[in-house]
Amino acid sequence: MKIEVLYDYPRLEEKLIIERLKASNCEVILTNINNKPLPLGERVADVSLVRSVSMYKALYAAAVRESGGGIAVNSSYTISICGDKILTLSKIKNAGLNVPKSIIAMDVESAQAAYRALKKPFVDKPPIGSWGRLVSLVTDTVSWRSLLEHRQMLPSQQLKIHIMQDYIEVNNRDIRVIVVGGEVLGAMYRVSVGDEWRTNIALGGKPVQRRLDPVIEEVTLKAAESVKGDFISVDILEDSMGTLYVNEVNGVPEFKGFMEATGIDVASELVKFLIEVSKR
Repeated sequence: MKIEVLYDYPRLEEKLIIERLKASNCEVILTNINNKPLPLGERVADVSLVRSVSMYKALYAAAVRESGGGIAVNSSYTISICGDKILTLSKIKNAGLNVPKSIIAMDVESAQAAYRALKKPFVDKPPIGSWGRLVSLVTDTVSWRSLLEHRQMLPSQQLKIHIMQDYIEVNNRDIRVIVVGGEVLGAMYRVSVGDEWRTNIALGGKPVQRRLDPVIEEVTLKAAESVKGDFISVDILEDSMGTLYVNEVNGVPEFKGFMEATGIDVASELVKFLIEVSKR
């Protein structure tokens, strides 16, 4: 069996996956998509694992491999949905899961109308982006006007679109859960540090193990199914009443912090799944 890893900038996660793959009984093909062109219609492996940092490169790499009849993990469909927060929220909401109350504003006028309708503070973010970038907590008119002006100056049209959401008080932590092949591996808290209200590990958030209960597991699996994800992480907000809100789903998940918090060897579990898929 042949398993390909498509990547651009290898992080610890990619190095662990490659190490576990090389220890397995399969042929490993490493493709740095920054260095190697990808011909349409070419099939080089039984399954191709997409691990690009860039969402668009990941999306296109998956699509190219699928054009040759290959299997991509995740699929181009999943990566495209998870890479756009509006599409993700729409799929999750349609699946009957809770999401924070959200208003989508396509331009300045609609954003101003949404601002007047939402209670303060609220969260504002564009449909694309990761690691908490351009995610803002709007508290008053002054901060809102500054944010609106700044976003209008950005070159990408997508970055000018606003997702405006109720701020869910979560005691400075959220829950991250990882799914591989329809199985929930475990859960952790991401706890914000200092006065940082965002919990992203990239912003200094601390990973802490959380007990995996049946409710979290059910919500996570429904979220994974809604985006047709094989290997994803799901970020969940839990308010003071215990109500759960699915906030985001990641189509090329990082898992260094998850492994640190839970002790679960995510790379090994992923490799087992890839080998299973390659035999289908």
